[in-house]
Amino acid sequence: MKTPKSTPPSVHVHPLEREQLPVAPVACSSLAELIHSLGTRKEVAEAWKVVPRTLAQRMQKPETATLEELQRLAVLARLDLPTVFELAYYQMQYPVAVPAPQLGRPKQQH
Repeated sequence: MKTPKSTPPSVHVHPLEREQLPVAPVACSSLAELIHSLGTRKEVAEAWKVVPRTLAQRMQKPETATLEELQRLAVLARLDLPTVFELAYYQMQYPVAVPAPQLGRPKQQH
């Protein structure tokens, strides 16, 4: 496995498909941002096959996520698994404030 970078990874994800107009990709640099950018917590939890409390826990503490959960999240976000690992690892090293349950991006804690 390669050594994680000290700079935040940056990926662009599309929110989950809805019956609305297509939305532009959102830049994410942590697991919390990735989850948050996919859609509402209820939508993401259902699509990810976890309960909302588990989703909130994974956003706060990505180290608690199982390999199976990260694999399902990678498929859901249409990313490769190493990229999802990088996002989780970076957030473990540099925690972010978990956002309120609405679309947008969380702020960095420093």
